[in-house]
Amino acid sequence: MKKFRLLTLLFAAGASFYLTSCTPPPDAEKDPNADAAYKRAHRPEGYRQAQSSEPSVNKQ
Repeated sequence: MKKFRLLTLLFAAGASFYLTSCTPPPDAEKDPNADAAYKRAHRPEGYRQAQSSEPSVNKQ
């Protein structure tokens, strides 16, 4: 019985953490600035270097 309660507690804590850590993207039609900020914050790492036209940045 104790194992079942512990498992239930861990599941509830994990679900709570998962639901609070995942934020849905803002609606682009209602707030374009918030949408742009969200997209900037969630770009893949190295995106700016890949899009740069400066040759020294692209060297490895």
